[in-house]
Amino acid sequence: MGQLIEFPVVTAAYPSVVAKLERPECVLLAANRWWVTDHLRGSDPLPRLRRSMQTVGAHDAAFSIDQLMSVVARAVRRPITIHCPLCSTVSEDEKHLLHAASLAQAGPGDTAERALRTTLLSAQGAEFALGTLEGLGALFAQAGLLFRRRLAALRGPGQMDSIEAWAPETVD
Repeated sequence: MGQLIEFPVVTAAYPSVVAKLERPECVLLAANRWWVTDHLRGSDPLPRLRRSMQTVGAHDAAFSIDQLMSVVARAVRRPITIHCPLCSTVSEDEKHLLHAASLAQAGPGDTAERALRTTLLSAQGAEFALGTLEGLGALFAQAGLLFRRRLAALRGPGQMDSIEAWAPETVD
């Protein structure tokens, strides 16, 4: 008889409230949330992304965020939780995306790819997202948006938030 053993996921210790995030994290979180909102409404997310990234001095990062979130929408292994843009809390899945962006900016990229593969994306999706994440990290760095490395926190089975998940529609 088979036995299923869940291994805990190790990720960075991000706060559960947006107010405690640092500026680069808030910028990326808001961009990801607005991308999902526009995507669900059937709107092109790029105009809003371009305006918001221009405001923080990272205009070209809009294209990287658009590509990253497109990969996430197509390569997630399970429905993920992305909150609405004005929500004051940060979901575990949003923390995983922030953590991967931080790892990609700090290098080497294989740690960011592994973080995405073990938490959110298929192996191919994580591999494909890596180049985009590295480019995004460089564009954020040029704009002075440097992610801080956070200490690891251990999350075991049954410790995830029970919030409605976002399940991207499959594109044929």
